Amino acid sequence: MKKLISFCINTAVNELEYVKLLFKSLQENLSTLEHEIIVFIDSDNQGTFEWLLNQKTVFPNLKILKNPLPVCYGYARNINEMFEFASNDIVSYLQSDMVISKNYDLALLKHIKPQTVLSSTRIEPPLHGVGSEKHTIDFGIIPQEFKYNEFLEFCDKNKQDKITNYFFAPFTMYKEIWTSIGGHDTYFRRSREDSDVLNRLILAGNKIEQTWDALVYHFTCVSSRGKDWHNPNNQKAQERATLQKYADQIEMFRFLRKWGSFSHGQPSNYYYNICSKINIDINDISLFNFVSSYFRINHINSEEFLEKYKNQDEHYFANGLLKFSSKDWDTYSYMYNQENPEDRVKLKNSENEDIIISFNLSSITPDVVSNFLNNLQHIIHENEPGKYVYSDNIEIIIKNKLNVLLDKIKILNPIMKKEHKYLIY
Repeated sequence: MKKLISFCINTAVNELEYVKLLFKSLQENLSTLEHEIIVFIDSDNQGTFEWLLNQKTVFPNLKILKNPLPVCYGYARNINEMFEFASNDIVSYLQSDMVISKNYDLALLKHIKPQTVLSSTRIEPPLHGVGSEKHTIDFGIIPQEFKYNEFLEFCDKNKQDKITNYFFAPFTMYKEIWTSIGGHDTYFRRSREDSDVLNRLILAGNKIEQTWDALVYHFTCVSSRGKDWHNPNNQKAQERATLQKYADQIEMFRFLRKWGSFSHGQPSNYYYNICSKINIDINDISLFNFVSSYFRINHINSEEFLEKYKNQDEHYFANGLLKFSSKDWDTYSYMYNQENPEDRVKLKNSENEDIIISFNLSSITPDVVSNFLNNLQHIIHENEPGKYVYSDNIEIIIKNKLNVLLDKIKILNPIMKKEHKYLIY
């Protein structure tokens, strides 16, 4: 029996020409058009939906999922929806600004195995620099100028029957792998969702592989950010880049809260719930936001500072990028995993905590961050219960050590209300 793949593609505003080019490559370069093609339209300002309806005469198993809301689901959530909807055992995620090479599906089927996450190899213009995990060649940065035949010729000459270890989109796996860990964590709305899901895939016992004979061209963020996003003289693009910079910073704070340190594919095999007892001796909310991310709960001694912390809008930058108004966020925020600030920062006695780190906020220097906070999980792992002092300014008390890492592998995302569910065509 022929193995078929469910290809999952998400698209949003200003991407119709990219989608057209991707579909041209699907039609000409897949070995069969019987594969299931699932497209999630998260937003549309160019008639992408109507164009895709006409493609059903070419692709017999094309399924269109359309967001009915005035705001986007976001890629973490819409990827989850597509993977859940897929009818084949093997699912493959493609971004809308990608172009596949000849017999792309056959290369995937050749290498895909149970308990394996398989990334394809990207060919990209040099907008993000050179990397050993990809080919860096400029075949164009917009569809209208894409050198399609030259791209295919390059792929034909440079496909390699080799496997390395790397993870990025496009990726392919058995559907059960994704669903067994709950897919992307919607806690991450703008970035770091890839590092989070990679950690969980590895901890669930899956191999991470990259094949060099399934090649794709990737336009490198041009479709979502605009042709001139990398130009420092483009004011509008740089304003958006600034929003993304601050949104990325918040996503990093979230990642640290969840994992204790940053890792993309090299997770530790332990995680301990570590709490802080912080003397607020300087009024530096930015420093506190960063430092507090290393701890499950932070106990502080300033009610005024606590109010300042609670009144921050952590979703401001992501909502700006995704064009959520305050009213929109009130209505649709339930769709995403969140934390209550009052559950993380408290005015109370910390004596009942198993592991408590006490310090003055002013004592957190770059050296302390680099040598202590970034290694805090390892320091706790390597020491027995007891009382310790770090650098004369930081006290460590370990009463009990409980490794709760396995609790982090599978996540639960909020269930959507029926009236907010995507439409199927």
